[in-house]
Amino acid sequence: MYRFYKKEGHRYTFKNQPVLMFILALLVFIIAGMSYNVSAILGLAIAAVSVIIIINFFTKKFIIDMDQLTVTGKHGIFIPERTYPIADFITFEVIHTKYMGLITTNLILAAYFQVDGKEKVLTVGQAVTTRAIQRMLNETEDIMKSKAEI
Repeated sequence: MYRFYKKEGHRYTFKNQPVLMFILALLVFIIAGMSYNVSAILGLAIAAVSVIIIINFFTKKFIIDMDQLTVTGKHGIFIPERTYPIADFITFEVIHTKYMGLITTNLILAAYFQVDGKEKVLTVGQAVTTRAIQRMLNETEDIMKSKAEI
């Protein structure tokens, strides 16, 4: 039913998008290999960055739990896991990254929450095309609004 989420009961887990991350990691590994001939330390340092990119992919998560009415997110290795009630949800924002102001290179979907008078942000996911990010937004919105059906 959902393209970006895996449903387990009333719990929806965001499916990480492996293609973009593995292409990026592969490119960094290639650069590391070419740099290794110039400087072994530089090549190993760049390879370590690629390993961190891959580890980051496996630690990233975004879960909507409709039983507890919470949203849990962890966007990277060095970012702690955060859980917010759906009742504190404010809005979504799509953040565009453009090359030379013309070519869209990355789109990020972020969810904003108002917690104790402070605005908190959880990254839902990222995509390269506006169509994919719009589908991701629609699915996330549908799931979060489905609490009335439970």
